[in-house]
Amino acid sequence: MERLVYFWRLKSISQDHFRKVRELAREGKWDDAKDVLTQEVQSPAATLLRLAFDLKRRGVAFWEEDIRQEGFRQIYLMERYLTGLGTIATIAPLLGVLGTVIGIVRSFAEGAGTQGAEVGISEALITTAMGLAIAIPAYIFYNVFTRMKEEKITEMENVTDLVLPHLNKR
Repeated sequence: MERLVYFWRLKSISQDHFRKVRELAREGKWDDAKDVLTQEVQSPAATLLRLAFDLKRRGVAFWEEDIRQEGFRQIYLMERYLTGLGTIATIAPLLGVLGTVIGIVRSFAEGAGTQGAEVGISEALITTAMGLAIAIPAYIFYNVFTRMKEEKITEMENVTDLVLPHLNKR
């Protein structure tokens, strides 16, 4: 649920805002460029650029390393909990199969055609269904969130490649 809210809030820099930011960066108007980006809601790329403009305005000498570190931090924030979600998607069907095996073993132990055998088979089917009911949505969300993360990383790379060279010129 936390990942759903997190990724729901992430936005991309609009084309209009990006054009304005790039033009202002060409002109060396760091504060104006930063102001345009404050209009953007949570965007990892906007966060990187705001930091870059702030560092450049303050005259920080080795700002590239700070930008790189912030990029890594943004990636970490996007990847957080995805491993756990992927693990749930992988393990849930296996737990369902384990329940199936236990249910079948129980049905054989109770003897064919008896009430106990029917209960064992019922348990087997229920655990399989529950494992799949957990795994399928988890797998879908894992893939959706991973795709969104990759799109945001690509946006961060593209935006910084197009804007940061203007910071080096001034």
